[in-house]
Amino acid sequence: MKTPDIIKEAARKLRNKMTKSEIILWNNIKSWKLWINFLRQKPIYLYTEGSWLDRYIIPDFYNFDRKIIIEVDWSIHYLKEVYILDFEKEKFLNSMWYKIIRIKNEEIENDINNVLQKIKTYIQ
Repeated sequence: MKTPDIIKEAARKLRNKMTKSEIILWNNIKSWKLWINFLRQKPIYLYTEGSWLDRYIIPDFYNFDRKIIIEVDWSIHYLKEVYILDFEKEKFLNSMWYKIIRIKNEEIENDINNVLQKIKTYIQ
């Protein structure tokens, strides 16, 4: 399925406006530093049986082969409305065999080595 231009443009904007934490994490996981390849802000099409709607998500970081998604959470994710949306999205993704790793900005900025270890645990 061809990704719509509006989704591609949204992903491009996210890649160009990464947060400080996303940049730090990206610099530590790109180029197979964790033995698997991650893409950043790569649109994923999610098939929903019985639905006529096309659904896409744009995770912060994504590994296709192992269906691992890394989400970097910052202050907006602590708002009730966003938390509920994140929870529902994660439940849906888990039902499709995706593994989601949620990491807080503070974790990345204060202890990147611990974050990398956390990610390695999911990979193994």
